[in-house]
Amino acid sequence: MKGLLALVATASLANAAAIKANVNNGKMSDAEVLQDILQHKWLLPDSMYRSLAARAQGISKRSPQKIPDIQDTPLPGLSNLLAYEVPKGAPKSTVPEITETKTDMWESQHSKRVKVRYGPYRIPPISEANFQSTYMNVQGMADAFMFSAKKPCSGDCMILRLDADLEYADGSAANNSNGAWLHHAVVFNSGPGVVEPTCGTGRVENIYMVGNERTTGQFSLPKSEIKSGYPLTAENSLVLSTELMNMHDKEQFVWVAVNYDIVDGHQPEYKAGRTVWMTIGGVSYCGSIYNPFGMSNLTLMGQPKVKAFSEHSVPWIAPKDGFIMSTGGHMHDGGVSIEVVRNNEVICTSKPDYSKEGGHSHGMKSKRQMPGGDHTNNDIEHIASQGICLFPEGVPFKKGDKMYIQANYDFDKHPGMKNKNGELDEVMGITGALVVW
Repeated sequence: MKGLLALVATASLANAAAIKANVNNGKMSDAEVLQDILQHKWLLPDSMYRSLAARAQGISKRSPQKIPDIQDTPLPGLSNLLAYEVPKGAPKSTVPEITETKTDMWESQHSKRVKVRYGPYRIPPISEANFQSTYMNVQGMADAFMFSAKKPCSGDCMILRLDADLEYADGSAANNSNGAWLHHAVVFNSGPGVVEPTCGTGRVENIYMVGNERTTGQFSLPKSEIKSGYPLTAENSLVLSTELMNMHDKEQFVWVAVNYDIVDGHQPEYKAGRTVWMTIGGVSYCGSIYNPFGMSNLTLMGQPKVKAFSEHSVPWIAPKDGFIMSTGGHMHDGGVSIEVVRNNEVICTSKPDYSKEGGHSHGMKSKRQMPGGDHTNNDIEHIASQGICLFPEGVPFKKGDKMYIQANYDFDKHPGMKNKNGELDEVMGITGALVVW
């Protein structure tokens, strides 16, 4: 664990300056993309980052303190190892890779919905030994990076919203009822002009992150007078990172289907929408490990040290004037709420809804996590969804204003998942806030 912390700490201020100086250098190599992600931990969910970091340490064959800088010697072996490949034995699909339909969600905006199917992906059976089972102690999991992933437009366009799902070869839904879990998926953008908005340093931007709860990514609000969207250019390149999970002891083949609502062409009258990610835990953040709220209540593996606590993110500092348009939270079982705070004022309280059928990305069954304590992971309620807050008129902020989250957990109110040792499993507190300027 010290090695992973040291790896994160390599994102020094010197590296940040070097990255800024190269923002407009053009297309990044696959190895550069991964190296940039390694140096900006908040771009990935914690489990995905730990897997990537563990592989990087093994590939580099050097101490964690000497992981190479992004501008010096990226790790080409890592990108080769993790790059998506069409799996052997995958069934052929008759469903089109790209489907375009009209959508009336955006009223006067000339928008369309573009569905892109990425895959096929193979999800291993839970008895299969692989990197995830051997080194990360997780069965039935597979992860991959699809570089130069298909974009919803060939030229310039504005992304208004996007959502994701899992499908089988015939287009039918693949979900927890048949053992296929969309544990995590992340859509990245890279290329000329891309600057990661959370810290303003990276050349890779997380534009969409989703779990089994099937969160919608918003860059515009249908009823808002503030027109906004995510600007995607012809020179930009998308990367799809996936972490898919099988609950059955039989391999499955699935496709990740992403729906993009877009407006074609350059739209100068639109404000640029960006997602600012705020996360809890003892992470290096914007080149610093200092959190003004004090020590974390979580271990380096993200496991709670106490049964009831509030955990804070490092505050985000606005680089310019703008508006907050929407926000919401992502928690694990045991979570009570996530409060989004702007300049010490709570602007949103995102509460999870629990049910026995929990479709949340961490409502795992006892096949994967052994029973622990007085209950099994199968007889507790799991998070099925998490509330969001929409601000059609926008919540204004000024350059220098601060925004952070407070994630509240209470395992007496809501029992949490337990690992094979009967200990409380890792927890998360992540919020993506749509800001426009």
